[in-house]
Amino acid sequence: MPSKRFDFLTLHEALELLDVSRSTFDRWRRKKQLPYTKIGKEIMIDKGELERWFKLHASQRLETPEVERHEGRRTGAALQPLVVNVGYQSRWAQIWTALMMKELGWFEEELAKLIPERVVQVRWHDGAHGPALVQGMIGGHIQIASMGDYPISLAFSLSRLLPDYRPVLLAFDGKTAGGQGISLVLGNNVDIRRPSRTSELRIATVAQSSAGGRLSGLLHRFGTADARVVHRDLDECMADMARGEIGGGFMGEPYASLARHYGLGKIVGVEGLGDDFLSGVVMEESWLARHPAVGIAYLKAHLRVHRWVRRNLREAAELIARVRRIPVKVAEDNLAKIRWDAAPYAKDIAALERMNPGPERAPPAFFMPNDEIRLDASFLMQAIRELRLPAPAEGPIGGDWSAEQLY
Repeated sequence: MPSKRFDFLTLHEALELLDVSRSTFDRWRRKKQLPYTKIGKEIMIDKGELERWFKLHASQRLETPEVERHEGRRTGAALQPLVVNVGYQSRWAQIWTALMMKELGWFEEELAKLIPERVVQVRWHDGAHGPALVQGMIGGHIQIASMGDYPISLAFSLSRLLPDYRPVLLAFDGKTAGGQGISLVLGNNVDIRRPSRTSELRIATVAQSSAGGRLSGLLHRFGTADARVVHRDLDECMADMARGEIGGGFMGEPYASLARHYGLGKIVGVEGLGDDFLSGVVMEESWLARHPAVGIAYLKAHLRVHRWVRRNLREAAELIARVRRIPVKVAEDNLAKIRWDAAPYAKDIAALERMNPGPERAPPAFFMPNDEIRLDASFLMQAIRELRLPAPAEGPIGGDWSAEQLY
């Protein structure tokens, strides 16, 4: 009761929120002055103090010499270039739109059309996973981010803890039905006819990712909630599978297809594992309010890439294959399976709001069910009008995905 009344987190809640071990927590207390209060034998953490500490140290961790902060510069501000930091994920097929946009140069092209009088410098940051981009947005070093559904929902949950952080969803990106695009890959020496044996294996996944967020549900479905889950980046997961150090991985595309292509493992079907797998474009609300033309320019490029992929699948696959150094067929097969559609459907918003890692993974004070997803479709509508595309109805579209109209 006191923790709720005085807005404290328990030690367990803080460890889950920060996604660190007790030893790391204690080290941060000693060396980084992580705030805490001791009440008897219990360690409690004030949420307001934790917010301030997190923002300070997130900024320090993410600051690099090439990332300059231009907010607050008053002398010669008009002569200073506007720096736009875009976070993307080249490792996730569902979010390849931003990677293709970067290679094609279309964001810069649209910026030059909309604000020709302003010098804009675009800096692209290839995140290993969605949570890294969320951290970058909180630290103020990323203004636009393309992320999967779980990190999007995670971002909005964190905005409850960090009231100065106000993410807004501008558009959707790649979509697949019924959770397709994320697969359980087991090593060749594992009997895939007996999935319950996964309780004896080490299963790797990316922490707090769209795959990691679904792993709990998969293990419960197989009756293997006691499986040993280890957190690995996608590249590490593939390398560990090749060395036989883990029994399998729960991963997104194209890594599941690559594991099969190179004979590292076999894909176990996990169709019907909950909601559709979604991704989208998120911006920080206050920054967007100061630079609305940047948001419109990005969404115009976003829509152009979607249309280009749908019309030029092979060419898009060759671009991805060249940049990511993967087989063209793997790239093409994945691009073909994804619905490239920026349009917000009511069912998509509802799916994001239902995202929850489960009580065994995160405390209610941190990741709450039915989180409200703030959608601002006005920028997307403006981009659609400027590209002279047929405009959908205002607000989220009802019903199932349209087979004819995609954006």
